[in-house]
Amino acid sequence: MLRWCLSTVRVLGGVDGAQRIRLLSSASAHVQECLPSSTGTQNTSIRSIRISDDPQESSSSNSTRAIRALQEILTYPALVLNPSRRPTPNTIRSFYISAKARGQLSQLDSGMLSALIGLFGSLSVDSRRCVYTSSLLPSVKDGPVTRDYWAFVKEVVSFKQQRGMTLVHSDRYWMMRAELASLFPSKDDQPGYTHTFDRSLFRARKQYLHFSRRVFHPDVHVPYLTALLSSTDPLHKQWAIEAMTSILLTHPFLHAKVLKVLLGIVHDTDAALLRSILSAISIRVTRFPSLGGDTTGTPIAVPVDATTFTSALSVFPLPVLSPSPHVKAITELLHGAFSSNIPLVHRRSNLLLCSLLYSCNGSGISISSLDFPLDGGASLWQTLFALAILEEVTRAAGSALLHDRALRGRIQEMIRSLHESWLHLMLNKSHPTLISRAITTSLFRLSGAVVDPKLFAACLESSTNFRLWTGDSSDTVEGPQLAAMAAMHLAALVQVRGCRVELVMKTLRSYSTDVQHQSVVVSAAVKDLIYRDVELARILYNIAVRSGRDIDVDTTYDLARTLPPYHAVGFLKHERFSRVQVGGLLSSIARFLKETRHQHYDAHLFDDIGISLRKLYAISPPPIHFRGHLQFLLAELCTRGSGFQTTAMIASVIKFHSAFFQLSFLLRLVRLFLRRKQYRCALRMQKILVDARRGCAVNLRHMVTTRLGATTSRRLSRNIFIPGRKSHTLFRGGCSWAPGTLFKSAISSGPAYNRVLQGLIYARRSHAAKVAFSRVASKVDTKSRTILGNTLLHGVLTHPVPRNGRCARKLLGLLDNLVKHQQFAPDRITINIILKALIAWRTAFDYQRLRALFDHIIRGGYPAGIYSPSHPPFSTPLLRTSGTLVLSKLPPYISFEKHAKPMLKMFIKAFYLRNDVEAARTVVEILKIEQQKATLQRERRSVARLRGWMKAESNTSRRDDTTHVHDRS
Repeated sequence: MLRWCLSTVRVLGGVDGAQRIRLLSSASAHVQECLPSSTGTQNTSIRSIRISDDPQESSSSNSTRAIRALQEILTYPALVLNPSRRPTPNTIRSFYISAKARGQLSQLDSGMLSALIGLFGSLSVDSRRCVYTSSLLPSVKDGPVTRDYWAFVKEVVSFKQQRGMTLVHSDRYWMMRAELASLFPSKDDQPGYTHTFDRSLFRARKQYLHFSRRVFHPDVHVPYLTALLSSTDPLHKQWAIEAMTSILLTHPFLHAKVLKVLLGIVHDTDAALLRSILSAISIRVTRFPSLGGDTTGTPIAVPVDATTFTSALSVFPLPVLSPSPHVKAITELLHGAFSSNIPLVHRRSNLLLCSLLYSCNGSGISISSLDFPLDGGASLWQTLFALAILEEVTRAAGSALLHDRALRGRIQEMIRSLHESWLHLMLNKSHPTLISRAITTSLFRLSGAVVDPKLFAACLESSTNFRLWTGDSSDTVEGPQLAAMAAMHLAALVQVRGCRVELVMKTLRSYSTDVQHQSVVVSAAVKDLIYRDVELARILYNIAVRSGRDIDVDTTYDLARTLPPYHAVGFLKHERFSRVQVGGLLSSIARFLKETRHQHYDAHLFDDIGISLRKLYAISPPPIHFRGHLQFLLAELCTRGSGFQTTAMIASVIKFHSAFFQLSFLLRLVRLFLRRKQYRCALRMQKILVDARRGCAVNLRHMVTTRLGATTSRRLSRNIFIPGRKSHTLFRGGCSWAPGTLFKSAISSGPAYNRVLQGLIYARRSHAAKVAFSRVASKVDTKSRTILGNTLLHGVLTHPVPRNGRCARKLLGLLDNLVKHQQFAPDRITINIILKALIAWRTAFDYQRLRALFDHIIRGGYPAGIYSPSHPPFSTPLLRTSGTLVLSKLPPYISFEKHAKPMLKMFIKAFYLRNDVEAARTVVEILKIEQQKATLQRERRSVARLRGWMKAESNTSRRDDTTHVHDRS
């Protein structure tokens, strides 16, 4: 007992947060399953934790089993290859707790403890792509993260410090994340500003300061800075400013996440508190250039407009020694905006422009907060950022900008003010040509966005006066700028003056005589017009293509995805599109068709879509994310009559991936084919379904048999059975189906045949029902044949025409035909159907003949209450009946619910309709008496059945007791 107690491990707070006791033997056995045996030293180490047959060796092995299992998991993570045999996080933690209880944690070295800390830290965060994500994650069984392990991480870090081991950067990072996680309660997601909060934040800061200067990843700095800024304590905000100052002074590159936090600090802090940050930026942008080249690791792209210029300026790149004029211009702009000799207020204003550009959402609200003079006193930095903000606003507004007069007029006024400010700057001081070209390019774009002819003419005049069009188009810096300025000029020209072929070609020739250069210009113009006026972009694209100018493939792809379907399908045949681009274009077309289902499209549109789908996925399966769009397109093809094309594509896709399509979609296609009377396509689909998924036969059987009778087409009567017919016949004859004879098995039962006949009768297709019965009568048993014949006979009474005598004669004639030629055997239900037809014939059956008919039924053995066959209710003379109403040949069993009760109700109604109230009351009394007898008989049967069950249970229990005693003896 003591050994058992010592070999248990108490696991506190499992996945469900409860206490559990796990046997060490079971836990180690789990690890023994998780770690497969191998050769060499690994096999030896794994065998060392197996159970020995010797009790002493087994006790010694039990005492070291947990620590050895933990060492194996932390040392050889690649051993666990089978996902089902991987250990869970709670299993690994239980080994640690067991080893701690035995004092065996000293056998874990510093690397193992760091691996354990990294594993449980990685399991506690949502994102698995962290800078210190553990490499042991693939070795742990995956599952939903329902809790965190920060308390366990703190415990392991504390133990490592007690052992005197040095904490590495990853240990300090996860310890910092653990302290930061304790700041946010789980209920309201708001940090509590208590003493505990301050202590946790202080401990997190202590860990952060140890390694933050040597690690440049944003995951290290952003969580810490976000926690500091969420506090209202001025001290914590000062800590955030100090941390950001350190980042600016030590990090060679500012990540977008870090830049977002910096701009947030600038937006919510006054100039006095921002002194250290502004000084750090001044030191950063004005320090002596590095001889090692660009410290960001990637060269700075040539800025061609205000947006690209401000993007390069906003990251505050370190100055480098570079002969490129654009790098020199960026450095000079940073010097002019953040040098130490610039007033602190102006530096903060320049930094606020960066924040405003970053947070601009295109609603126009951010424009009103611009704080710089537009009357000729704006600086170059302010002009660039103002133009970039306006470009963001017009890009977000898109084509709706032309319809919003208020926003359009406001932007137009600001653009003109910026243009005047820019002219004032150019007249007072010369600036680098590349900056002038970038500003002119943005002005061209904005003048076209607001369709301002005067502003467009003024921009063209100023660019010509300042000789911005002269330059070497083959130069690596001037070439992209000249092409971008020409493209924006062309885009603005077609927006202001219209897109005419003569005007476009004349303008292109004015730029250059090189066709390749003209292609680059028109490609950039089309790309800019896509998000402003897609129809204008399409017209310009067609003009360029017809004139022999090649448009860039990516630009063509972007244009095709933006166009409506009737224009986009023409790009499916583009020879330069890759498979991925064709698939993306089909997705865009499908998405647009879903949004505009009410519109009518020509048939050739879906023909082109079908051809593209067949070519695209004939030899390889489509990606799984395309399934929804592909199913929609295939359904649309079916509705347009391309059933065979659709089934061929589905068959080719299922060859590669049998479970690609959803079962509900395939069944919906079969239902669609049947509704549209495309029976051959429906049969091809059923073959595909049965071959791919055997479990769908039941659903398909019910749907097909139900749908076959609901159709109003006359084709079904011809497709019922023809000897030697091909496999598209709906009722199989001598032919058998290759895919398992689904329809044959579906229609081989009486209920299935009955549903089909009912559907045909309700659709007023009596001839088809008769032919169907004649073809299947020989394939069913006598009972099923009787049921089907009754359904066919009752169908004669469901139609309003013919009536009375003609209906009765037609019914009796059909009955004689069924008996003579189809081996039909009438039953009591057949008699009720005949009685219903005769009772409806009022001219032939008045109340006296109806009484005689009722007495005839009672003499045939039907229940009659207090009367009997020898003493009928109305004492009428015997009737001379033919073989139709001869009741002696019927089965002797009479069911009250199925046979007698419906017959009595028919007679009650018929007597009342003939004003024979006395006879009706007599039949009512008979019905009441027989109802009481049937109820009493039902209760007796229930009691007897219950007693039989009780007796069977008592016999079973006695047999069980006897067996038990026998086993004991």
